[in-house]
Amino acid sequence: MHKSGVVLVWIVALTAVGAVLLTSKVLDVRGSWLKSVEKNKAQIQKNAAEIEAKETENKTLRSDLTRLMLGWDRYWDANVTIANQQTGEIQVNIGGNQGLGTAQQGTDPVAQPVVFAFQPDPSKPSGFSYVGAFRVNALEANRAQLISVTPPQPGEVATWKNGAWRLRALVPPNYISTLRTLRDDLVERDQQINRKQDRIQDLNRLLAAAKERLEARVSELIGSENAPQDEILPVELRKGLISGLEEEEQLRNQEFQETDRLRRDMLNVYQKQLDLVKEVSKLTSQLPKPKT
Repeated sequence: MHKSGVVLVWIVALTAVGAVLLTSKVLDVRGSWLKSVEKNKAQIQKNAAEIEAKETENKTLRSDLTRLMLGWDRYWDANVTIANQQTGEIQVNIGGNQGLGTAQQGTDPVAQPVVFAFQPDPSKPSGFSYVGAFRVNALEANRAQLISVTPPQPGEVATWKNGAWRLRALVPPNYISTLRTLRDDLVERDQQINRKQDRIQDLNRLLAAAKERLEARVSELIGSENAPQDEILPVELRKGLISGLEEEEQLRNQEFQETDRLRRDMLNVYQKQLDLVKEVSKLTSQLPKPKT
């Protein structure tokens, strides 16, 4: 064979070996790419599901936020000082500049803005407890005076604390309904308590009158330290009915004893008279009879 043919054969053989090696390498690379594609496809599907879930959660949270904002609206964190314990007036360090109200609302109390106050309360899960609804009573640029819309219950203002409160422009209607129901229940309870207290006072008056009558009757029975002691008065007026009856009973017993003594004496005299009659009859029978 010619030398060029031998060289060509070797070139062809080397080329075939290289082609086999390259083909194997290409197949390995292709297999790894296919695996990577499958893995990425699964990851993409997983990410798509997570994105869809997050979007749904985002929509739900936005809807909750919208409902919350529609129900509660804006709020102010204000420093509160209790000004009047009887009427429930408070002073706050916010005013017209903070959006609490405007001077154009006039002097009509009904036209003034109403805010709902909450004070810090560590015992509550939210960290705040509801105080009540307050109407703007006097408004300045950076401060205002508020008064409770409903008259405070006795002792209620004593639970209010000076310091940082949260004032809200709105409260959800269901909360308002619950608060009104509770307020009505409190008013009804107070009315019931007042009625019961009036009834107790009436019963106490009746009891006092009954005690007076009882004492009068007892005084009539056993006598009184303040009773007159004039001997002219009957004994029941001086010493009471019981003592009077006892004295009368003693007098009666004495009279019974005297009567019994007199009766016995009379019986003795009568018996003596009978004995005398018998003796006279006997003596008379012993006299001599006249001759006929």
